[in-house]
Amino acid sequence: MDTMEKYDLVVLGAGPGGTPAAMAAAQFGKKVLLVDKRDAPGGECLFEGCIPSKVLENAANRFAMLKEMKAFHIDVEAKGQIHWEAVLADKAQIVKQRSVGTLKQMEQLPNLHFKQGSAAFVDANTLDIDGEKVSFAYAIVATGANAYLPPFEGKGVAHAWTNADVFKHSDLPEEITFIGAGAISCELVQMFNKLGTTCRMLERGERILKHIDEESALVVQQKMIDAGIDIRLNVTFGKINGKEGDFTVHYSQDGETKSLNTPHLLIATGRAANVEGIGLENAGVSFDRHGIKVDKTLQTTQPNIYAVGDCTVGPKFAHWATYQAGIAIHNIFAPMKHKSDMGKLSWVLFSDPQIASVGLSEADAAKAGMEVETARYDFATDARAQIDKAAEGFLKYVIEKKSGIIRGIQIVSEDASSLSGEASLIVANEMTAMDVMKTIHPHPTLTESFGKLSQSIFMKKMMGR
Repeated sequence: MDTMEKYDLVVLGAGPGGTPAAMAAAQFGKKVLLVDKRDAPGGECLFEGCIPSKVLENAANRFAMLKEMKAFHIDVEAKGQIHWEAVLADKAQIVKQRSVGTLKQMEQLPNLHFKQGSAAFVDANTLDIDGEKVSFAYAIVATGANAYLPPFEGKGVAHAWTNADVFKHSDLPEEITFIGAGAISCELVQMFNKLGTTCRMLERGERILKHIDEESALVVQQKMIDAGIDIRLNVTFGKINGKEGDFTVHYSQDGETKSLNTPHLLIATGRAANVEGIGLENAGVSFDRHGIKVDKTLQTTQPNIYAVGDCTVGPKFAHWATYQAGIAIHNIFAPMKHKSDMGKLSWVLFSDPQIASVGLSEADAAKAGMEVETARYDFATDARAQIDKAAEGFLKYVIEKKSGIIRGIQIVSEDASSLSGEASLIVANEMTAMDVMKTIHPHPTLTESFGKLSQSIFMKKMMGR
C-alpha cells in the first residue's frame, strides 16, 4: 500500500528563489512542500549574504560621514567610535524579523507545508527527506550556491574565512587580507576599510571586478587605492599556511616571489552551485560544477523538474532568482510558456562609488554580435552631484545602432542604487533616447542625468553628428 504523501509541487531550498515559488504555487491552490536545511526561510542571502553585508555597509558609510563633515564646513569634535557588537545585534534582529515575517506569511497558506531537512531525489517523482519519502508531480530546485574555494596549496585554506564567517566574530578585525577582487570582496574590503580595519587585496587578474564593465570598475579601483587599501594585482598564489590569527600567504608578482603575514584571511573567489548530494542524477537532471542546466523556460533535462537561482548555470543574484521563480511557476501551471530574458537583468554593486548595471554592457553586446554605440554623462557636470560633493562617476547608455534602442545602462555614483529603477524600466521597455527625453525629471536630482544624456543624443543626431 502506497502511504507516501503526495504533492503537486516540491521545492528544494527556501531562499529568494524557492520561497516565492512555493508561495505562488500555494496561492494558486496547489499542494506544496518547501524543504530547506535551515529551520526558517531566507537562504544565504538573508542569513550570510545580501542582508548582513548591507547592515555592515550602512554602519560603515555612516561612520565614514564623520570624516566627510569638514567638506561641508561642519566641525565634529568628538572622536567617532563604532560599536561592533551593536552592529552584530542589529544584523541578528533584522535577519530574525525578516525570517519570522516570511514564516507568518507562509502560515496564511494552509496548503503550503515547510519542512526542515536534507532532501534528495530518489527518482523523477520521489523525494527523500531524512529517510521520509514523498511523491510529487513537479519539482523546483532552488538550492542556491556557496563560497567556492580554489585548490590552493597549504593547510591555511581550510581555516580562512568566507563571506559567511565575517559576522561570526564579536570583535572588529584590526587587519584582513582578501583573496579575490570580485563583487563580494570589493564590497567587504571598502566597508571594513571605512571602519578603520587595515585591508589588503590580492587578485590574479590585472584589475578588480574582471566581469564588470572596465570603465566602471577602474573608478572603484582608484577610490580603493586613494582610501589606503593595498591592492596587489597579477598575483600567482603559492602555499597558504597557518590558522586564524596567524596566516602566511606565499605568492609571486611580476616574477618576484613574496609572502605576507596576516591575522585574518578572507577568500572570496566566486560561488559554486549547490548541486551535489541532492540526487539530481537519480532524477535525470543534467548538471556540472557550474550548476544545473536549464532552458529559457527554466525546465531541466527532466520535463517535470525546473531549477531557479544560484544553483543554475548563469547569473547569481537574489532578485534574478525571484524573477525566475515567477517564470517557473507560470510555466508549470499555466498553458502558455514564458522565457527568462537575461538581456534585461539588473544588478547593483554596493561599492564606493556604487555600480549599477542594467541589460547589456559593451562587452556583452560584442559577444552577441550586436553593433552598438555608447553615450556618456559625467556627474562632474551635475548640479546634485556637485552639491553633494560626489561628482565622480558617470551614466552610460549602450545603444543598438540599428534600432536606436537603449540595450544597456551603466551607472557609477555614490547613489547608483537609487537610479537603477529608472534604468531598469528604460531597458525593459526597449526605450530610445527620444522616449526618455519625453520624461520631465525634477531638479536638482541625479535622475536628471537620464534626461540630459538623452537630450544630448537627440541634439547630436539633429546636427548630423
